[in-house]
Amino acid sequence: MRMIHTSDWHLGRSFPGHSLLADQEAVLGALADLAVAHEADVVLISGDLYDRAVPFPEAVQCATRILARIRAAGIS
Repeated sequence: MRMIHTSDWHLGRSFPGHSLLADQEAVLGALADLAVAHEADVVLISGDLYDRAVPFPEAVQCATRILARIRAAGIS
């Protein structure tokens, strides 16, 4: 079994006056591509998916897009 293990995505994180969401989505898109290229069976996310207990809708949409890409490739 091939596994890619990640942790603490903290989607929606921002610094004063600067959102990291576009950068996070670009990096996680590359992670999805890597999982496909290496024929991973599973992508494991341990730790925090979002940066706050009640995430911004944009962060949820980003997670949904990335996880859908991973799932569409047949990866659990």
